[in-house]
Amino acid sequence: MPELPEVRTVAVFLNKKVANLSILNTECFFEKMIWRNEVNEFKKEVSNQKILRVLNYGKYLMFEFKDWMMISHLRMEGKWSVSPKEIDIYNKNHLRLQFELSNGEYLKYYDSRKFGTIEIWKKDDYLELSGMEKLGPEPLNSKPSFQYLKDKAAKSNSLIKAFILDQSVLCGIGNIYANEILFAANIHPERITKSLSDKEINKILKASNQILERAINLKGTSIHSYKSGDGEIGQFQHELKVHLRKDEECYECGSKIVKKQVAGRGTYFCKICQH
Repeated sequence: MPELPEVRTVAVFLNKKVANLSILNTECFFEKMIWRNEVNEFKKEVSNQKILRVLNYGKYLMFEFKDWMMISHLRMEGKWSVSPKEIDIYNKNHLRLQFELSNGEYLKYYDSRKFGTIEIWKKDDYLELSGMEKLGPEPLNSKPSFQYLKDKAAKSNSLIKAFILDQSVLCGIGNIYANEILFAANIHPERITKSLSDKEINKILKASNQILERAINLKGTSIHSYKSGDGEIGQFQHELKVHLRKDEECYECGSKIVKKQVAGRGTYFCKICQH
């Protein structure tokens, strides 16, 4: 599933391509993806809307209009592209939605698994109605504060792996980056969260910021099928220290990387370096 760096990469790409263009026509080929809105109403609301900008918060991609916000959650396999109508950057059989733009190009959404969702809300209440107001801060630009995370950790009896995957605590971290962050912070994924010391909390914050920012600079991690809007693959997969490295030597101590299920997710870690 695309995480914050991948969604940020897509947002930057789309912003360059579609900002200040208007939507002239909408075709939907899989109506169930229009979530919490009636399809005809959705088409009506986006018609003739000017896209002011494309941005993201965590794993959510947002198209900002004058009075509306259109929110896309890519889930497992969602992909956006911009191309002429007759050209498909991705598999045409997976095309679920397309918008005709005022410059003659088409903004297209593809999804092989059909898990992605798109919804539209008025700007003044989209945070509440979409559920985004419940999201925690993105761990970027030296945020959140140490005190914020310390207070959250002190109240949590969950495993630290589950804690940092909780989008209401830290927004945008998924399984790949959780594995990498905990390795960088030298923390075992099965530690009870409230057992963390102040030093360890600071290490998690520092690792979260550094790893996510580096992944954004490298346009994300392409392991399975993730690509940015122009079909370009990310490059952070070449810098992974533990994720997908089961039985390979740890770069720090030489012991074998372990994989097990933690918090319901495939978790990679070093038993020696992480404690």
